[in-house]
Amino acid sequence: MIGKACFLLSLLQAVVSGQWSADNPGAVTAQNGLCARIPCHYKYPSYLKNKPRTGIWFNSETQSVAFHSRNHSVISRKFQHRTRLSGVLRHNDCSLVIDNVMQQDTGPYFFRVNFRDGNRYNYHPVTQLRVTDFTDKPTIFPAEMEAGQPVNMTCIFNTTCDGTAPTLTWVTPADEPPSASRSVTQWRDTLTYTSVLSLTPALKHHGQNLTCRVTYPTVSSEQILTMAVEYAPQNLSITSPDDVNSSWVSVKEGTSAVILCSVQSFPASNLTWRHLGVTLNATRSNNELWMEFPQLTRQDAGVYQCVAENEHGTAERDVTLTVEYAPQNLSITFPDNVNSSRVIVKAGNSAAILCSVQSFPTSNLTWGHLGVTLNTTRSSNELWMEFPQLTRQDAGVYQCVAENEHGTAERDVTVTVECE
Repeated sequence: MIGKACFLLSLLQAVVSGQWSADNPGAVTAQNGLCARIPCHYKYPSYLKNKPRTGIWFNSETQSVAFHSRNHSVISRKFQHRTRLSGVLRHNDCSLVIDNVMQQDTGPYFFRVNFRDGNRYNYHPVTQLRVTDFTDKPTIFPAEMEAGQPVNMTCIFNTTCDGTAPTLTWVTPADEPPSASRSVTQWRDTLTYTSVLSLTPALKHHGQNLTCRVTYPTVSSEQILTMAVEYAPQNLSITSPDDVNSSWVSVKEGTSAVILCSVQSFPASNLTWRHLGVTLNATRSNNELWMEFPQLTRQDAGVYQCVAENEHGTAERDVTLTVEYAPQNLSITFPDNVNSSRVIVKAGNSAAILCSVQSFPTSNLTWGHLGVTLNTTRSSNELWMEFPQLTRQDAGVYQCVAENEHGTAERDVTVTVECE
């Protein structure tokens, strides 16, 4: 009786003096699939300092044993192989870690210490564990990518869980198998998992996705990076709503025209239109540039050059602008005698008369006399009419007619044959 009374008195004194106490939070939040850590430091009467002890964590909502430091067989089935202490009981550290935490682990937890001499204590208030969805993601650190040049891409994932290690994997374009190195470092309570991917991006990979995925036994997440592969200007093209054929554009005189120069490049190119060495139009960091002609004249015809340039290279292309117009400035010439619209030749001599015109496209030319076609040519702006030996019957009015798709021009010449 005396011994029992002494024990009860000692226990009462300990409780009254506040020697049984614990420092643990009222609530802890963990992400599903990761780990939950309930920080805990406990106090007890000093005379128990060197006494053997057992630490037990209870999930008080179900009264199940979440952790037992001496007898793992009494641990509830759902906690088997998932719980541990992150500290040392003898150092007053009772912090609990639950690996691969699940929604079913939600609830209140409290710690009990049992000393071999019969002293035991349940530490309250409890810690409420809340389990949320897994939202942590890995981080990809972008690196400058240039087509055909090897590059290293780095992905990291930070966690304070030191139980089940996550796996970092890469998902790359199908024709680019991943080749990655992996490492893990620790700074205080934070573990940093790093994966470095080595790849050689190609032009076709521009705009495709590169994925870094972190995987735990029950959850996973990923970070997606759209690949921005830099490359020199290429596939430069020149187009126009008007007639376009390979490297020339044909437009009717007096009308308006627009010509578009476009290119593929990343970053976007500086574009310039030039003509006869003079810059006509320019734009910066844009893969399209228009050249406009409000009203075309024949003086606008010629070769125009579009130049695209970025930090990786240059591309250029020429286009010939042709201005179409109806036949004009039709003239008739005779090597020996030309007098406005009259040619005089002595009988018996030969003669040749040239009809020429300006037009684009070239004209169909015809020589006629008394309603009869004497000579004709297609798509030529010159046509000769020849007389091997003139007679008086050759005298008369001759007509030259020039015609293309835009119009017609004509002119008469009178041939006079003089007798000896």
